Amino acid sequence: MSEAFLQEETTQVLSTLRRMAGESGRLRTSSAIAKLCARLGLPRVSINEALRELYRCGLVTYQPDAQQLPVSGFLGVQAAAVVLASHEIAWQQALEAAQMEPGAAAILAQLAPALADLGASDMLVLARALEALRGKPAEATDDAGFNVSARHLMGSSKVLSRLSRPMLDALDLPLRLHAPSPRYILCAGPSEPAATLLIENPRAFENAIRSGLSVTVAIVCTFGFGLSYLGSELWADDGVSQHDRPILIVRDGTPPPLRQLLAAEKVFLWADLDLAAMNIFRSLKGAIPQLRMSAIYEEMVPMLLDPARSHPYAVLFDKSGQLSRYPDDSAAPSRFDDEDLAMLQAACSARAGDQEAVGESSILRLGTQPLGEGRM
Repeated sequence: MSEAFLQEETTQVLSTLRRMAGESGRLRTSSAIAKLCARLGLPRVSINEALRELYRCGLVTYQPDAQQLPVSGFLGVQAAAVVLASHEIAWQQALEAAQMEPGAAAILAQLAPALADLGASDMLVLARALEALRGKPAEATDDAGFNVSARHLMGSSKVLSRLSRPMLDALDLPLRLHAPSPRYILCAGPSEPAATLLIENPRAFENAIRSGLSVTVAIVCTFGFGLSYLGSELWADDGVSQHDRPILIVRDGTPPPLRQLLAAEKVFLWADLDLAAMNIFRSLKGAIPQLRMSAIYEEMVPMLLDPARSHPYAVLFDKSGQLSRYPDDSAAPSRFDDEDLAMLQAACSARAGDQEAVGESSILRLGTQPLGEGRM
């Protein structure tokens, strides 16, 4: 991490902290600040501002309060850098030549590892482009992140997505520009569906269309956790920028808008029968409180008892990490858990089955009902 752009008082504070911390790199918060004031003869307000700058630059670590000041415990102090690589020096020089504000430059210096293969002249172009973007009015960045990046940063749509959140903050850019864009939601169904069925995988989504289910039921492909990652944007309205709203792509029929589909009285989830699917349910339940598991699982549970129709959580089946990533939650259930979820999680605790194993006739027969109302 470069320190070339720190204010003079901040540099003094950092140097003093390093001497106080010694080889351990740690200081008790309760005594460190008082000692800094005494040794440097600086007022507390100056020490606080220096600590905030060091914290934002990653040179000092601690548990921050609402004002980004240390609360309690210990301060961690980053050791002084020994040697800067040539590309790090060149990037610092480019930021300085672009007249980047020192605090922002100190944070943007962390981008250097991604610029090791960039020439000095291109670094200067990039630094000037970032500085120019930092000074743009808010309406200039009211667009999708890839568009803003490509139109302002050397014709590349991906630069903003490579910047960390502190870097975007330093440039006074909204965090939403960090997200890739656009985001699509795939759906099918009639204009007045009897229910909404959320389906994890696109192949199973196509199987549901092939079964004829979308004649009566609206089906939405979640692409694994993808739908839940949209968070509050599931209910996109006038309060959400048009550039951040998911784009509905209709695969078949004339389904209502996504907001209406997810607000329906009957909304079910059909995913793989594995531990990850249980967490997909939990992640969606917060935004869709009426969500229930689909009765299609009644066709899948018996498969887990047959080694020829189910599989362990192993590498070959692309599930080797699930046992460690999604441990058994039965001892500490989520507020989104219910009897159906508990039953399914217990069933798939050792073996799993993928939703594509379910035939079209079963999808059509059970796809209109919640779990527990079909025929186990």
